[in-house]
Amino acid sequence: MLRAILRSPIFPMSLLIFITCYLVLSVMNTQALLAKLCSWISLILAFVWTILIKWHNNKNPKNRIKLTGFIPYEFREMDEGQQWVTFKACRNVYIYYSLAIPVVAFICYIFSKNIFVPLLSIGALGVGQYIVYWMTTFRLLNRT
Repeated sequence: MLRAILRSPIFPMSLLIFITCYLVLSVMNTQALLAKLCSWISLILAFVWTILIKWHNNKNPKNRIKLTGFIPYEFREMDEGQQWVTFKACRNVYIYYSLAIPVVAFICYIFSKNIFVPLLSIGALGVGQYIVYWMTTFRLLNRT
């Protein structure tokens, strides 16, 4: 169960959301307290994630999760079926980006006076990527 939680998008997406909130709120001079709160939540989430990975690795020495790895956990396929699911999910994320990046560029152009719009846009792109990837994976793995 712990491995499933650590491989899920919960921690990376939460970190992305709180880091984006921190950046946006730190640009806005009136929301300094909320920016500090978001930064502390990000640090706490990263710390909890690290502790949970270390705890998992101590309990399962033969099935370790690397703490510092450049390849996301989603790409560690075990067989051809999982490789196919990863391929389809990555294809859908690529399609998502081919549609979302021009829209975000247009939004950034229109709202170029506001400095926090690009930060929100990058955060929205990242959260959208996780949503598309995991919805595709969930849909393909739970077909009956």
